[in-house]
Amino acid sequence: MPVTISANFYELIHASLTTQPTERVWVQWPALPGKPAPAADTGGSLLARIGAMSARLAHQGVQPGQRVLLALPVGPALLSGLLGLLAVGAVPVLPPAGSTPRSMRRLAREQGIRVAVVSTAVPTWARLLARLRGLRLIVSPAGSSVALPQRRPQAVPSHQPALISHSSGSTGGPPKTVVRTHAVLTAQHLTLRAAFPPLSGQHDFPLFPNVLLHNLAAGVTSVLPAVPALDVRQLEAAAVVEQLRTGPVHTLTGNVFYFRQLLQYLTQQPTTFPEVVALGIGGSPVPEALLVALQPYFPAAQRIVIYGSSEAEPLAIRDAAASPAPLPAAGYCVGHLRPEISWELQPLGQVRTPAGCWVQVGELAVRGPHVAVAEAEWFLTGDFGYLDAEHRLVLTGRKGNETIVAGVQHYQLEHALSTVPGVARVAARPTPEGFTVYVQGPADLQPALRVVLGQCFPTDLAVSFHFRTELPVDGRHHSKILYAQLA
Repeated sequence: MPVTISANFYELIHASLTTQPTERVWVQWPALPGKPAPAADTGGSLLARIGAMSARLAHQGVQPGQRVLLALPVGPALLSGLLGLLAVGAVPVLPPAGSTPRSMRRLAREQGIRVAVVSTAVPTWARLLARLRGLRLIVSPAGSSVALPQRRPQAVPSHQPALISHSSGSTGGPPKTVVRTHAVLTAQHLTLRAAFPPLSGQHDFPLFPNVLLHNLAAGVTSVLPAVPALDVRQLEAAAVVEQLRTGPVHTLTGNVFYFRQLLQYLTQQPTTFPEVVALGIGGSPVPEALLVALQPYFPAAQRIVIYGSSEAEPLAIRDAAASPAPLPAAGYCVGHLRPEISWELQPLGQVRTPAGCWVQVGELAVRGPHVAVAEAEWFLTGDFGYLDAEHRLVLTGRKGNETIVAGVQHYQLEHALSTVPGVARVAARPTPEGFTVYVQGPADLQPALRVVLGQCFPTDLAVSFHFRTELPVDGRHHSKILYAQLA
């Protein structure tokens, strides 16, 4: 049955929930230590909570097109707040990962935001203080089971912002503001639907909020991982594995840090999950060793590398089994670019492949319906690479760290050295003669690293190794190296 594209992205979710009034669409926030597990939401009960939120917003005078800060923890309140704002035609603004009350006030000032949605946990004095500073707080209503009159989603122009979020800030600066219009958010959903057609009775285990919105629009039941605020730094792998045991879960999406934590637990407490048919891993370069190591525990699952950004998700997809990666020294292979986008590689220089060939690399620029830039403009991804003989995109460098030295870029070096057992992370910074390489791992790994270096790269490439207990990573995925902070 074809999907009708509507100006207001929420129309898709509203239609999906309306057709599933008694079916579970979201298994909200599973039990965490010391907390009871809330009941699952049906389409009807979630619509009731969205209706209560919409009524509260309308009563408080929130207008179509108005930006509203969502200062809520990830969970049912955030979901109904976000969807309630979309329903009335307002613009939800999600703060960057790791935001503090002070940084959120600054964000509100910079974006001219005068209203924020908060939880009942905010004390009265804090609400009064915020109002004195020009920010009116609307308390998110408690869950509603009352049948409210069904409000049609507010009609909005397709070019109106639908969701404002923030990037991880991995290119060296602060997190960028990402503005997705209703047209772009709808196109991203349709691209995800084309790339990953919904399965009958599918239960997905999404770590990324954009996948949760997609699932609601696609009629896929979401089961939230037991990860507080979906912050992987608070992950307790035992709790998540217990959820997977109780099931049913058919698909999982997450980042490298998340799957590494699950893998570490599973190697100590082996369990297999034959019902899982796909693992989607993204957010940062995905080590091939991780894809291989996950297979015994998810024997029936496709292991899929998903490459994209907040501005354009997804850009490329690779099934690890159907499309084996080239040698690690070639770079980070992300697969075939999606047919929905136009793209070009803006030339930078040449790198040498493991076969000894020289290839032109450039920064990937994209545009298309699901890319969050003006229609005629190119979005510069900040990633450099080339197409291999199978027309797959192979990434070799990241903006701010892209200098080519002796035909080598940093992703090539990092991807090859990451194959050494015991290495947790590798980060390489170019120097005039070679690279300074930072390794998260013990110093006694240096001989093994030197062996890989000699096998894969020119002998005249000067490399100095520095060993650290931790490397600086972004606060969102906890997986992307922050090269400017290396020391």
